[in-house]
Amino acid sequence: MILVILISLNMFVIFALCLVGITVAQRPVPCTTPHQWEARIHDVDEQQHWRVDGRISYDAIYQRERVQDEVDEATSSDFFDVISLFDAKIEYVYNYRARNCSRREITRQWRDFGIRPNATSYGEAYAGSSSYPNSGVLVTIW
Repeated sequence: MILVILISLNMFVIFALCLVGITVAQRPVPCTTPHQWEARIHDVDEQQHWRVDGRISYDAIYQRERVQDEVDEATSSDFFDVISLFDAKIEYVYNYRARNCSRREITRQWRDFGIRPNATSYGEAYAGSSSYPNSGVLVTIW
């Protein structure tokens, strides 16, 4: 009877160690990021006395983006709508204040905001608060 209990106990210990090993050995895998999204932009530079508020619309499928900005400087403010078509290497800039549209060549490279397949996980963090339900968001850092 004691031999059966010892064998059962050993089997339980081996099973528990295997379970712990499987859990510890898991590696985080990058998630798939959306190919199209929109976000708000806010940037302030107190030293140079300017502020930018706006929106960005991002499309990784056709490599294009649209940025709508309100730029406030110390003495003036401007409103811009910039549509960048990276496949055609053309950018359209509409200035709402001056009521003119200009077309220019894009010289910068396309920036993909997606997570690369070979990215390294740096952990997770809460943006906002985890103290109250639905008051923060869990962010995975890659």
